[in-house]
Amino acid sequence: MFTDFINRILGAERRPSVSNRLENDAVPSVIVTKDSNRPIPEKYKKDVASLRSKYGYAFKTGFCINLTLQEALSIMPRERRRTDSYRGLQSYLKRELDITLSITSQKTKSKSL
Repeated sequence: MFTDFINRILGAERRPSVSNRLENDAVPSVIVTKDSNRPIPEKYKKDVASLRSKYGYAFKTGFCINLTLQEALSIMPRERRRTDSYRGLQSYLKRELDITLSITSQKTKSKSL
Protein backbone atom coordinates (compact mmCIF):
# COMPACT_ATOMS: atom_id res chain seq x y z
CA MET A 1 0.00 0.00 0.00
CA PHE A 2 2.75 2.41 0.92
CA THR A 3 4.74 1.45 -2.19
CA ASP A 4 1.68 2.15 -4.37
CA PHE A 5 1.41 5.63 -2.85
CA ILE A 6 5.11 6.37 -3.49
CA ASN A 7 4.83 5.05 -7.06
CA ARG A 8 1.86 7.36 -7.72
CA ILE A 9 3.75 10.37 -6.43
CA LEU A 10 6.82 9.56 -8.51
CA GLY A 11 4.75 8.68 -11.56
CA ALA A 12 6.12 5.18 -11.83
CA GLU A 13 4.29 2.63 -13.94
CA ARG A 14 1.70 0.66 -11.99
CA ARG A 15 2.13 -3.09 -11.86
CA PRO A 16 -0.91 -5.23 -11.35
CA SER A 17 -0.97 -7.03 -8.01
CA VAL A 18 -2.10 -10.27 -9.62
CA SER A 19 0.29 -13.15 -9.14
CA ASN A 20 2.33 -14.46 -12.08
CA ARG A 21 0.53 -17.77 -12.26
CA LEU A 22 -2.78 -16.07 -12.98
CA GLU A 23 -1.30 -13.76 -15.62
CA ASN A 24 -0.01 -16.57 -17.81
CA ASP A 25 -2.83 -19.09 -17.95
CA ALA A 26 -6.55 -18.81 -18.26
CA VAL A 27 -6.84 -22.57 -17.78
CA PRO A 28 -5.59 -24.11 -14.52
CA SER A 29 -2.44 -26.16 -14.92
CA VAL A 30 -3.63 -28.92 -12.59
CA ILE A 31 -7.04 -30.52 -12.90
CA VAL A 32 -7.96 -32.81 -10.04
CA THR A 33 -10.42 -35.56 -10.87
CA LYS A 34 -11.33 -38.80 -9.19
CA ASP A 35 -9.51 -41.50 -11.13
CA SER A 36 -11.84 -44.46 -11.53
CA ASN A 37 -9.14 -46.40 -13.39
CA ARG A 38 -6.88 -46.76 -10.36
CA PRO A 39 -5.90 -50.33 -9.66
CA ILE A 40 -7.98 -52.13 -7.05
CA PRO A 41 -5.99 -53.41 -4.04
CA GLU A 42 -5.37 -57.17 -4.06
CA LYS A 43 -7.43 -57.82 -0.93
CA TYR A 44 -10.56 -56.34 -2.55
CA LYS A 45 -10.16 -57.58 -6.14
CA LYS A 46 -12.18 -60.77 -5.70
CA ASP A 47 -14.91 -58.98 -3.76
CA VAL A 48 -15.29 -56.18 -6.31
CA ALA A 49 -15.23 -58.69 -9.18
CA SER A 50 -17.97 -60.79 -7.56
CA LEU A 51 -20.10 -57.69 -6.89
CA ARG A 52 -19.66 -56.56 -10.51
CA SER A 53 -20.66 -59.99 -11.80
CA LYS A 54 -23.79 -59.96 -9.61
CA TYR A 55 -24.92 -56.37 -10.32
CA GLY A 56 -23.44 -55.86 -13.82
CA TYR A 57 -24.00 -52.40 -15.29
CA ALA A 58 -25.77 -51.18 -12.16
CA PHE A 59 -22.41 -51.33 -10.29
CA LYS A 60 -21.43 -47.68 -10.77
CA THR A 61 -20.88 -44.46 -8.83
CA GLY A 62 -23.67 -43.59 -6.44
CA PHE A 63 -24.97 -47.15 -6.24
CA CYS A 64 -26.30 -48.42 -2.89
CA ILE A 65 -26.14 -52.15 -2.08
CA ASN A 66 -28.16 -53.57 0.81
CA LEU A 67 -27.31 -57.17 1.69
CA THR A 68 -27.97 -59.52 4.54
CA LEU A 69 -25.00 -61.23 6.09
CA GLN A 70 -25.97 -64.56 4.51
CA GLU A 71 -26.11 -63.00 1.02
CA ALA A 72 -22.78 -61.26 1.55
CA LEU A 73 -21.15 -64.50 2.70
CA SER A 74 -22.47 -66.34 -0.36
CA ILE A 75 -21.14 -63.64 -2.72
CA MET A 76 -17.94 -62.75 -0.85
CA PRO A 77 -16.96 -65.52 1.59
CA ARG A 78 -15.10 -64.57 4.76
CA GLU A 79 -13.38 -66.65 7.40
CA ARG A 80 -14.95 -64.54 10.13
CA ARG A 81 -18.70 -64.66 9.63
CA ARG A 82 -19.59 -61.21 11.00
CA THR A 83 -20.65 -57.90 9.48
CA ASP A 84 -17.55 -56.14 10.78
CA SER A 85 -15.33 -58.32 8.57
CA TYR A 86 -16.64 -56.27 5.61
CA ARG A 87 -15.77 -52.84 7.08
CA GLY A 88 -12.61 -52.44 4.99
CA LEU A 89 -14.46 -53.25 1.78
CA GLN A 90 -17.28 -50.89 2.74
CA SER A 91 -14.92 -47.98 3.36
CA TYR A 92 -12.95 -48.70 0.17
CA LEU A 93 -16.11 -48.77 -1.96
CA LYS A 94 -17.39 -45.56 -0.38
CA ARG A 95 -14.08 -43.70 -0.65
CA GLU A 96 -12.94 -44.75 -4.11
CA LEU A 97 -16.09 -45.67 -6.05
CA ASP A 98 -18.76 -43.76 -4.07
CA ILE A 99 -20.77 -46.98 -3.62
CA THR A 100 -22.56 -47.58 -0.34
CA LEU A 101 -22.43 -51.20 0.85
CA SER A 102 -24.75 -51.97 3.75
CA ILE A 103 -24.64 -55.42 5.36
CA THR A 104 -27.13 -56.33 8.07
CA SER A 105 -27.29 -59.34 10.31
CA GLN A 106 -30.41 -61.00 11.69
CA LYS A 107 -28.95 -60.51 15.16
CA THR A 108 -28.42 -56.78 14.61
CA LYS A 109 -31.27 -54.69 15.98
CA SER A 110 -33.01 -52.35 13.59
CA LYS A 111 -32.36 -48.64 14.21
CA SER A 112 -35.65 -47.47 12.71
CA LEU A 113 -38.28 -45.64 14.77
